[in-house]
Amino acid sequence: MSQPKAPEILAVVRDYLEGTILPELRDDKWFNVKVAINLLATLERELRLGPEADRAEAARLAALTGSAASLDELNRKLAADIRSGAIGSDDPALLDHLRRSIADALRINNPAWLTR
Repeated sequence: MSQPKAPEILAVVRDYLEGTILPELRDDKWFNVKVAINLLATLERELRLGPEADRAEAARLAALTGSAASLDELNRKLAADIRSGAIGSDDPALLDHLRRSIADALRINNPAWLTR
């Protein structure tokens, strides 16, 4: 028997809260449940999109820094390279990396901001 995956479980809980519970609430209870719904949606997107976004970021960072390391270490290396001038703040590869990283983060945190 296969078990549902975490994103599917989150979607069911979120849909239930949004479709059944939220319409019955008012004022601060409505607001608090709406915040919980938004957090569940963010967590669902993080589980679905986060691993690929992290892999893509690590690949871009490895290419930029010429290093192979963990994502955190690569980000620290990039920061050090920018501070030292080894990578210029106007480097096209850096700017492309930053744009892509921000877009991936927005897809997870608030995809509506990508259309603004």
